[in-house]
Amino acid sequence: MSSVYFGRSRNDDGDSGPPFDESGDASLQRLEINVLIVDDVEDTRFLYQRFFEWHGATVDVAADGASALAQARRARPDVIVLDLAMPRMTGWEVLRALKADPRTADIPVVVVSGQDARTSAHQAGAESYFEKPCLPDVLLREVQRVFSRSRRKLD
Repeated sequence: MSSVYFGRSRNDDGDSGPPFDESGDASLQRLEINVLIVDDVEDTRFLYQRFFEWHGATVDVAADGASALAQARRARPDVIVLDLAMPRMTGWEVLRALKADPRTADIPVVVVSGQDARTSAHQAGAESYFEKPCLPDVLLREVQRVFSRSRRKLD
């Protein structure tokens, strides 16, 4: 038996389970990648960050587009999770700048947005697109998929 306490699950032995996940889904493998999560909503950043870290990823976060672009250029993450509607620089501007810069053009970008913009996001260079709300386990699987695909391209 398990219950959820403030986003952390605990089983009868008192061990903490993955935050925000009670599924026990074995298909969610441990990630050994660096992910940049970009969203202006703090709760969204926190939710995805904790979930991804629980599954082994190293996570950086950015609350606006300008910070995201600077972090991506400096840290070169393996995958970027990007919202489109943000202050200081929109996700659209970030995506176009990333794909135009040879230093960041090969970083896969997964767009997660409240905008209905799947086709436009793909045309701008996004690897994939999800409308909000997007469950953390769904996003994690997609990040695993695009990371694996990007690694195969490099090999």
